[in-house]
Amino acid sequence: MSNRRMLYGYQVQDGVLTINGQEGATVERITTLYLEGFSYQRISDVLNQDKIPFGEDAARWNKHKVKRLLENPRYTGTNGYPPIITVNKFHAVQQRIRDKTANYQKRKPALKDTAPDDMITAAAYIPSGEAIRLSNAINRGLEHPDVPENVVALILRGISARYDCLK
Repeated sequence: MSNRRMLYGYQVQDGVLTINGQEGATVERITTLYLEGFSYQRISDVLNQDKIPFGEDAARWNKHKVKRLLENPRYTGTNGYPPIITVNKFHAVQQRIRDKTANYQKRKPALKDTAPDDMITAAAYIPSGEAIRLSNAINRGLEHPDVPENVVALILRGISARYDCLK
């Protein structure tokens, strides 16, 4: 992903930081769409469908760019930036973000492909020579997966060999 040199919505004209008309209108549109209930992803999809570029080096929008824009207080006129949106509109956006995330729960850790380490230890797992050999072969195959089907076959054989080692 490429970084813009200037905050989206602004330009320097005759040495003065000013609002870029088209981009400024897009900033207003993004905040309005978000307050109307659009998700970050849906807003980025709309902008991309309308062929509104994010920048010269990275023309396409994504949900992360939209989110960062919506959370940036400089659009209200802070730090020497001319205001594009009102402080009230910015606060309404921040409130909606808080409301949406208030009930989020942390994700549970993803399950490992094999049993958790403590379960293996508790089951008195002692790897066989074959299980160790297959584990090393799997690691080599993952580093250089010339034939992915062969790596998958090694993984399946490795799982079977590890299972056979459980008491």
